[in-house]
Amino acid sequence: MRYAIAARWAIAAAIAVVPATARAWNESGHRIVARIAWDELTRAQQVYASELLVRHPRFAEDFAARMPPEIAARPVDDVARQQWVFMHAATWPDLLKGEGKRLADQSAALPAGPEKAELERRLADVKRHDNPTWHYDNKPIHIDPYALPAAPPLAMRAVGVQQALPNALRELDDRTLPVELRAVALAWVLHLVGDSHQPLHSAALFSSRHLPQGDLGGNAFLVQPPGAAPTRLHAVWDELLGDDPKTERAAKNRIVAANPRRILKAELAASTDATGAEAMVNLWLDESFRAADASVYDARLRDALLAPLAAGATSAFPIALDRRYLQASRAVAMRRAALAGYRLADCIGRAESRSRP
Repeated sequence: MRYAIAARWAIAAAIAVVPATARAWNESGHRIVARIAWDELTRAQQVYASELLVRHPRFAEDFAARMPPEIAARPVDDVARQQWVFMHAATWPDLLKGEGKRLADQSAALPAGPEKAELERRLADVKRHDNPTWHYDNKPIHIDPYALPAAPPLAMRAVGVQQALPNALRELDDRTLPVELRAVALAWVLHLVGDSHQPLHSAALFSSRHLPQGDLGGNAFLVQPPGAAPTRLHAVWDELLGDDPKTERAAKNRIVAANPRRILKAELAASTDATGAEAMVNLWLDESFRAADASVYDARLRDALLAPLAAGATSAFPIALDRRYLQASRAVAMRRAALAGYRLADCIGRAESRSRP
């Protein structure tokens, strides 16, 4: 018991000194997945998605206000402008987190009065749309027989991507819903298809010695990439697709060239909504879980947690990553991103066909 408590304190102290984790994939990663999908869509499907997104209830605050001037100057039916809106929508659920914190900090610094009341109204609207547990559903991976956490009762489990994504797909298809709600659903579909393909949004590692409470999808698993400061394993995987908006088009082209639709034909054929949205999303999450089990938490990382601590060491963390690990991980991430992009395009194509009179 004393060792487990010490391990928790060591993890907490180490997390406090590393950079904040990036968001599932990062913004570039989500935009790259959306760009893959956009280029797969017919023009009619692009118009369908674009015309729906401009009806988003927070379009003015979260889309138009963030447009680069050269995009905002284009006509509303311009292809480049529509593509920007589409790719930006894929990042919107993550942007809510930062916006909520910004408004909360501003409100806390003000005395009671009209300005504070307005900030609190805006914060409440952000919170109404923000759903932080929707982004993941982490199944446990136990590396020793004593790392067996009790599963919470089903009724107490928060809604995760396993439920949220099928619900969003159904809302997107439901023409009885107000168009504003369907626009929000599309933004969540754009984001959660990407999240469901990130391996560390489907798995959490448990070690009785070092991670008795689990690593929270790699967020409590500290690593040190070559030539870099210690960081979270989750952040490493989030950033494998890149983090520079200027290189996103080239990154997308590399991903598609390495993983064309034709070589992923079997996976894509097995993943349709013919058996229901839940079954389709479960298949994606199972793929991600298996990628985490085999590739994220590879044998060397597990061995480092199972080995005795070095003399004088109080923690196994951070565990050094080598370039071979990063190279292999990038190949896995690129394949997962390609599948996410193709599947996202297929989801939007089906929704567009169902929207026709």
